[in-house]
Amino acid sequence: MRNSNKNKRNDSIESQPIDTVIGTDIVFKGDIKGQSVIRVDGTIEGNLSLTKGIVIGEKAKINGNLKSDRIIIYGTIFGDIECKELNIRSSGIVNGNIQTSNIEIELGGKYNGNLTMQQTPSQLSAKEKISEK
Repeated sequence: MRNSNKNKRNDSIESQPIDTVIGTDIVFKGDIKGQSVIRVDGTIEGNLSLTKGIVIGEKAKINGNLKSDRIIIYGTIFGDIECKELNIRSSGIVNGNIQTSNIEIELGGKYNGNLTMQQTPSQLSAKEKISEK
């Protein structure tokens, strides 16, 4: 059991190399798209769409939508989120709708909006097996 959890951890966004960092003194206006992981500590007025992951730092402010496989939020978001795995940390604030398969909100994390939970492919196949019996 312990090894499977360890393998899961290695696959997390926190173990991925961060290719791009938007610093605390940066204000970026426009959309950002890519395949890698980005960390934002500044201000972005636009949408972020990165395949591997997005980390929103504690001082970050985003006015736009986020789309990625994995997202961790320490800062403030004004916009909708679409992802497979979402972590809202204790300092995180989300004002917008969330569409995700998995969510974790730490004590102190704030969220205002609608939540839609998607089923993962493994959940769907398990459901099909149950209905076959």
